[in-house]
Amino acid sequence: MKFRKLSLMLILTLCLLLVPVAGFASSTAVTLSAIASIQPGGTVLISGTSTLNEVIIQVLRPTNGTVFYGISKVNDGKFASSFTLANSEVVGTYKVIAGQADQVASTDLVVKAANPGPGPGPGPGGVSGPIGTISAPGKPITPAKSKAEPAKVDTSRNVAVSTKSADGHVTTTVTQDATALADALAKVAKQDNRGDAPIVFISFNNPAGESVQFNIPSSVLAAAALSAPNTIISLQTNDGEYSLPLGVIDFAAIAQSLGTSNDNTNIQVNISFATTDINNKIKKSAVDMGASQQGSAIEFSVTAVGNGKTVELNNFGSTYVDRNVVLATPVDETHATVVLYDVSTGQFSFVPAVFEKQADGSTKVTIKRNGNSIYTVLSSTKTFNDVSQHWAKADIELLASKLVVKGATDSSFAPESNITRAEFAALLVRSLGLMPDAGSSDFTDVKSTDWFAGAIGTAVKAKLVDGFKDSTFKPNDTITREQMAVMVSRAITAAGKTSNVSDKLVDRLAKFQDQASISSWAQSAVAQSVEAKIITGMTDQTFVPSANASRAQAVVMLKRFMQFANFIN
Repeated sequence: MKFRKLSLMLILTLCLLLVPVAGFASSTAVTLSAIASIQPGGTVLISGTSTLNEVIIQVLRPTNGTVFYGISKVNDGKFASSFTLANSEVVGTYKVIAGQADQVASTDLVVKAANPGPGPGPGPGGVSGPIGTISAPGKPITPAKSKAEPAKVDTSRNVAVSTKSADGHVTTTVTQDATALADALAKVAKQDNRGDAPIVFISFNNPAGESVQFNIPSSVLAAAALSAPNTIISLQTNDGEYSLPLGVIDFAAIAQSLGTSNDNTNIQVNISFATTDINNKIKKSAVDMGASQQGSAIEFSVTAVGNGKTVELNNFGSTYVDRNVVLATPVDETHATVVLYDVSTGQFSFVPAVFEKQADGSTKVTIKRNGNSIYTVLSSTKTFNDVSQHWAKADIELLASKLVVKGATDSSFAPESNITRAEFAALLVRSLGLMPDAGSSDFTDVKSTDWFAGAIGTAVKAKLVDGFKDSTFKPNDTITREQMAVMVSRAITAAGKTSNVSDKLVDRLAKFQDQASISSWAQSAVAQSVEAKIITGMTDQTFVPSANASRAQAVVMLKRFMQFANFIN
């Protein structure tokens, strides 16, 4: 492929030397659309028509040096390609040339000096969907509370190739230059990151609504992961941002599954709005359940490619990867929730997320999940007839609106009823944003047809629950407070949080006069839950470990856990 590109480039260069530029426009095999003037740092969209199968595109600086070179496929007589002009590029008239051999066309690209005035204002009126994590790609925004100084990866040598699907949707593949990425990673590895993970970011200024696929060399990432596995690669477009920790990628296993080496493998991160068809289905499903969609759905995916094969990376264990979108309007976080949309079933499920109001009136949404899918924001209000005067009313309505808890019926919650082991396991699974997996459970008293089979299977897989010595789970037994504390403690670990209470165990339990009645296998978990202020005593001086918890108490504990894990505001 490299030899082919070099040969084509030599042919095109030879043509440039032999054929007067004025003669290019006379060719009918290729036409180029006019290109609007831009400033350094802007995105150049090159498009036109051709009777050829593919065209070679070259952009020459005013000094005749090449600033961009690429090959674009011709689909239905049209081609399109784009690239981002580096901020360091000179002002002047650039020459854009497209074609092959003597079948070429050219046009001018005028690069103007940057405007020193204020930055761009809000987008066009009527935009309610995610409008981008940043007003102009290149400003790192995540992790929000990181003290590390992010390093911008040089994108001036990147190659961006756009393709259009049969339905007209454009996807631009941005191939990151390996040397530039390695330089940025080396820089952040040497600097003082103030105890936080090193961050480098790659940005692409895509036209609104067009999909972007970042193509990143695995060899560079794998080398960086050896010395700094907590390094984060932040990939930013005008529609969304994805924070990829290197530690979630098993480069050796990926290369083995692809049957090649890291040198011949790329990691691809795709950020794109969902199709019109999927958005329409989401809107209908939302209305059917009494909710409304806020903005458009967005899809994130990560794959590894090499040796003609593709492997999807969709399970990051206890690492919850951040991704960000921005809604143009303010959002009430007590009624809004991020959900995963399952295309095959048309169902929604809760996804951990926090909402942050910004100075311009927009809302930044940070989505946290240990996998990838299609996400959207829903707004709903849910209440129950039997909680109007209940002490836990606010927490019950909050988690019901976020699709985490469900009522005993559509209109009643039964807040004072005891909660069962299966019900609490299901709550924890939903609060973690995990998908049901009935195949992971071998308990003799859990049948695949039981409503809780998928939740318990997932809880086992995530190491949230254990069964009893007789291979049963006893799903319909009421759960005790100490059993609940153990499940909560394990959920904290599953959420990627750490809490070592071994040196505080005596202090945390000392205030309870009944501490001797707390089972030895539950003492550490009880101490951790008390330390995190998720579970409190029945009184200031008693814990009552064998007491049963009500549905209302379980919801309050669940909300405290989710706030502790930063899964909700």
